[in-house]
Amino acid sequence: MPEEAQISATPWDELAKIIDSNHAAHLEAFLQLLPPEETPYTIARLSEEHRTHLFELVSPEFAADFLDHFEDDQVADVIEELPAETAAAIVDELDSDDQADILLELDEADAEAIIEKMDPEEVKDVRALLEYGPDTAGGIMFTEYLAYAADTTVETVINDLRMKKEEYEDYEIRYMYVVDEEHHLAGVVRLRQLILAQPSRQLGDIMRTDPIRVSVDKSLDEIEDVFDRHNFTLIPVVDESDHLIGVIDHADLQENIGERAEDNLGKLFGIIRGEELRSMGLWERCVRRLAFLAPNIPLFIASAFVIAQYEHVIKQVTALAIFLPLVAGMSGAAGNQSIAVSIRELSLGLLKPNDVMRVLGKEIMLGVVNGIVIGAIIGIVAMLMRADYPMLGPVVGGAIALTSIFGVVLGAVIPLLLKKWNIDPAMAAAPILMTFIDIAGFFIVLNLALALMEVSG
Repeated sequence: MPEEAQISATPWDELAKIIDSNHAAHLEAFLQLLPPEETPYTIARLSEEHRTHLFELVSPEFAADFLDHFEDDQVADVIEELPAETAAAIVDELDSDDQADILLELDEADAEAIIEKMDPEEVKDVRALLEYGPDTAGGIMFTEYLAYAADTTVETVINDLRMKKEEYEDYEIRYMYVVDEEHHLAGVVRLRQLILAQPSRQLGDIMRTDPIRVSVDKSLDEIEDVFDRHNFTLIPVVDESDHLIGVIDHADLQENIGERAEDNLGKLFGIIRGEELRSMGLWERCVRRLAFLAPNIPLFIASAFVIAQYEHVIKQVTALAIFLPLVAGMSGAAGNQSIAVSIRELSLGLLKPNDVMRVLGKEIMLGVVNGIVIGAIIGIVAMLMRADYPMLGPVVGGAIALTSIFGVVLGAVIPLLLKKWNIDPAMAAAPILMTFIDIAGFFIVLNLALALMEVSG
């Protein structure tokens, strides 16, 4: 019986038990045994209380290394749940570029509360990085680099590396940068050059002068062009006065370009104000989606007014036909938001094709809230437009509420089913959704109208 229970227990259930035991060493050992590809999924299945307690139990150093497996918005979601002091201790241990990226994901008040608790030595660099745009060289650079004066000997540099090996453990030391007294970038030395040079030689004798560099305000596309033209893995970043202020890793650049593409895809489907995950609170998720849905109302109402101008032509169709495209359009927009979140969670490993029931539970309540809000707004507009048809407002508003719930649920589930059937969700989910939405929307509208007509005689 105990053995059978252990076999059937899920990793997140086991993890929750260990967290409840308050045994930090056991917890860290268990987390280290989790396969990297399963780690985000397992943590996402914990309750908010367990997630918070997990990061309060482990050491800040362990937490920072552990969170390296997560996307920035996932890390921010975890950090936001923690007390400011605990969060600050973890952020202190992150690389400078990761610190800035994660703090930018937080609300300004939450980020400031964490910064105030951080190590004063880290705060200066963090505040400087936060001043730069996220899609610029300054926004993606890191400030952990090695810089020496031109008259520094090779032996001195090697001794420095040995003496400070723990401090430099997370540094990128493929290149040593040479700077003058005012920290202007003067040259660069490859690690291979340094190792092969005579100990007595100075860096100024072996450095490459006038190295390739990018200015702090360069865009991601411009930086990518520089990397494409020069076969480098790292490129130094300078300010307007040519002071060395950071370094960009090509891998980090590619990651940021990929995140920008994902963000653009999310915006295309109506997920704005940052990425959304289903571990977020209901109200926050509702507001994020309403921020896209609400501005669409005037566009669809405008379509209804255009159709209304030709009402006399459609002799065999009642005024209800004016709102049929609006019902289908709004419901389709709500469903596309769900598609975007499901596809993102599948790509991050936070969702699996068998999680249909879990996704349904998360989406139904959101669909009800947003459906009622949008349905009420458009129902009132319908009543004002056609006061001579008293039933029009309730029919249109009720239909939009019901089809919005249907669209949200269907949009969340379709990508999971397509993934299970080895079909690319990004390619097929939206067309399938719109087809079902059109059919369901018209069916609901017409049947609601029929029911009200029969009741009213």
